[in-house]
Amino acid sequence: MATESLNDRNCSDASDLASLNSSQLPVIVQHNTGNSNKENKLALKDSFFYNGLPYTILTNRERTTLACLLAVAGLCSAISMPIYWTALPELARYFHTSQAKINYTVTAYLCFQSVAPVFISSFSDWFGRRPVILLCIISGIAVNIGIACTRSYGLLIFLRCLLATCLAPLISICSASVGDFSTRRNRGGLSSLTSGFTLIGQGFAPFIGSLVDSAWNWQAIFWFSAALEGVFAIIIFLILPETNRVFVGNMSVTPKRWFHRSPTLWYFKDRTVPYDEQVLASFGAVKHKYNPWKPLSLVKNIPVFIVLIPCSIQFATWTISQTSMTTHLQNDYGYSTLHVGLCFFAPGCATVLGSFSAGRIIDYIYAKKKSKYITYYEEKVEDGVIISEDVPAFNFFRARVMLFPYYAIGMTAATIAFGWCLDAHVSIVAILVFSFMITYLCMFPLSVVVTLLVDMYPTMAGGATALNNLFRCGMSAIFVSCLDYMEVSLTIGGTYTLMGGFIILSTISIVWLMMISERMLKAGKLG
Repeated sequence: MATESLNDRNCSDASDLASLNSSQLPVIVQHNTGNSNKENKLALKDSFFYNGLPYTILTNRERTTLACLLAVAGLCSAISMPIYWTALPELARYFHTSQAKINYTVTAYLCFQSVAPVFISSFSDWFGRRPVILLCIISGIAVNIGIACTRSYGLLIFLRCLLATCLAPLISICSASVGDFSTRRNRGGLSSLTSGFTLIGQGFAPFIGSLVDSAWNWQAIFWFSAALEGVFAIIIFLILPETNRVFVGNMSVTPKRWFHRSPTLWYFKDRTVPYDEQVLASFGAVKHKYNPWKPLSLVKNIPVFIVLIPCSIQFATWTISQTSMTTHLQNDYGYSTLHVGLCFFAPGCATVLGSFSAGRIIDYIYAKKKSKYITYYEEKVEDGVIISEDVPAFNFFRARVMLFPYYAIGMTAATIAFGWCLDAHVSIVAILVFSFMITYLCMFPLSVVVTLLVDMYPTMAGGATALNNLFRCGMSAIFVSCLDYMEVSLTIGGTYTLMGGFIILSTISIVWLMMISERMLKAGKLG
């Protein structure tokens, strides 16, 4: 059949699944997930099945619920970096230091936020998602308590580095976990739901911090963070199941070790079987030795490097725009901590709209392009123009990044306008509008890159997404540390004009890569 070669040569029609008897498949695939025949056919057309087995036993609703739960875990990391931004001037006074030096607490956090996930997220590929997520959150609780009690600037820097080491890996681990139970057809929406929800936390965290700081003091911000993470830890412990396919396959195999088991396993009892290595082997998941350096080797793949650079520059631009807004609204506009926090509602709302719309757009474009590809080559095969074995692989790379340049152009314009408005001390309305636009337009490339990396390297999703974290947080650390000096030398407007230029220049490489993506796909250089 023509469709067989177009769909990774898995089962090509829903009737193929029905024809398989119980002797050919484990009992785990006999459960009816409640999908309609139409959904099943569409699932089959996009490789929902591996060797005749369902890619996951989860229904659509269960996948969405689990993605939301992982987003809750990611919130612990997302809020820990910016929650105290509105209190930075207060911290400078408390520790009797300059604004530039207190900004080093942000830089130090970003440095460790970029490096730590490479080692710890890769560890989750080897040890499992659930135990590593719990260890990260519990460690973060202890460090937040330590920060709330510190009275030394040096100790504050050290504990912020330690906090980043504990909590920063959560975002990449949660993204990797989504990759465990999603396919290319729905990965964009689910990944955007998880990563987007964490970015929502990052958008609203300064406002939350301003409320707590206004009511009490800066120490209360970290006590609040510790308490919130404690609540999240309980929820994760009770509900989150292990998703790493090495330990649970398509989540139909009961994990062997106690720390991989969650109390919610009883919910799946009719769809699971006892631990069996032969059953796990049927899903093709192979446990590799722990190698934290392996994700770094992906940088040698030119497409990976080219995709990460523009995304990192856009994330760095967004990060410094939030930092600038915090500082200048207090120093130049005379706003209180609470008023500055209220101003973060604009970028906070943008994270909500941007992340969810990005997921829908990514999945819509992928489905549209894949459908067009299947229809085109089915007709070619049926007409005898080509044989099914000669059908080229679907260019998933182009389908993912085709809108990237348009968002980059929009973000460049918003970035330049934001900088000059802040420089000229114009109405706060204009500044908030452009801050909203920067945030909204930044959400799409962030979601695209996470989805694309998991598409390219599904078997090492934790390490691949950690590499993304290394680039974007490392780039942010560089620009945040230079921000004060850039604004003095170039002015605020000049600083953001420069950042806009960096965005455009880096995006040219994406356009070039799209132009040669067919050739690179044939050469096997796209994962």
